[in-house]
Amino acid sequence: MKRFFPNIGVLLILISCSIANRCAPINAQSADWQTAVWREPQVRYLLADLTLGGDAAMYRNYAEEERDPDSREAIRLWDAGARVVNVNDFERKWIANEFGNEGKVLRIVQRGTNRTILGTEVLLTTDRDLQQGEIRTILAKLTLEGHAPKDYQNRAAEPNVGEALRRWEAGVRVTNAAWFDIAADQPELRVTFHGSEKPADPLLIRLNTDVAYPETNVRYFLIDMHLGGARAFYHKTAEVAHEMGCQEAVSRYDAGVTVTNLAQFERKKVNGKTVITRIGSDKRISGMEVKLGSD
Repeated sequence: MKRFFPNIGVLLILISCSIANRCAPINAQSADWQTAVWREPQVRYLLADLTLGGDAAMYRNYAEEERDPDSREAIRLWDAGARVVNVNDFERKWIANEFGNEGKVLRIVQRGTNRTILGTEVLLTTDRDLQQGEIRTILAKLTLEGHAPKDYQNRAAEPNVGEALRRWEAGVRVTNAAWFDIAADQPELRVTFHGSEKPADPLLIRLNTDVAYPETNVRYFLIDMHLGGARAFYHKTAEVAHEMGCQEAVSRYDAGVTVTNLAQFERKKVNGKTVITRIGSDKRISGMEVKLGSD
C-alpha cells in the first residue's frame, strides 16, 4: 500500500507497509544521491529485512529503477548468497507509531521488544570470509596514496585485497585520513598514526560508508528547511519510512546547524517540481555544495 504526501511541490511516495528507507522521489533529493556510495548500516538493515521475509522484488526495483545505492548493494550481496547469521536475534514487526498508517509502522526490531535495530547489529555470512581490519587498512593506504598501487592490483585475487579494491572503485574512502601516515617500510607500506611510528588501529579508521545516511541528502534536506521547507514533513518521513537522511537533517536543524552560504541558493519550482537551485539557475544542486556552520 502506498500513501502520497505533497512536499515542496512534489508527491512523496512513502512505503507505509514496508521498512524501505525511502525519503523522497528523485527530484526531491540531492542531484547526486544516486551516485553516492552505499551506507553499510542501511545495507545490513535491508538484508535483515530480506532474510526475515522482506520483498526482494521491491528492493530490486529500487536498485534497478531508482538506482538507490543501498538497495543496489543489498541486492548484490543477497544475490551472492549473503544472509544474516544472527537472524534469531531479530523479528519483522509492526510497532506503534503516531505517524504510520493506522498508527503502525513495520520495523526490524530486537526480538521480544519494540526497539528498532541498528544495521551495525547485523552479522552477515560474508563477514566470516573477510578481515575488516585489513580491508580498512588497505583503504587507508589507497586514500592516502590517492590511487590503487600496482602491487595491490596484482593481489586482487586475495579476498581482502579484492574487496578493498572493489570498495575503492565504488567510491569508499577513509574520512579521517589526516589521523594517519604511510610509513615506507619494506616489504610493504604500513599505515601509522600521524606523527608516530605506531601502527594504526584499524578500528579507528573511519569510512564514508560507516554512517547510516548520505551526507549529500542530509545537506539538501537541511537547506530546504532553511529555505522554507517543512520540518514536520521531514520528521514524519523519518518516522514512517525509517529514513535516516531525513532523521539526521531534522536532528541538525533542531540543533541549530546553519547554512553559511544560504544566500547563494533559492527554493523554486522548475518544470512543476520544487527544487533547490543556485540563484539564477534552474539546475538542482548537489547537497555537497551546501556549507554548514558545523563544517
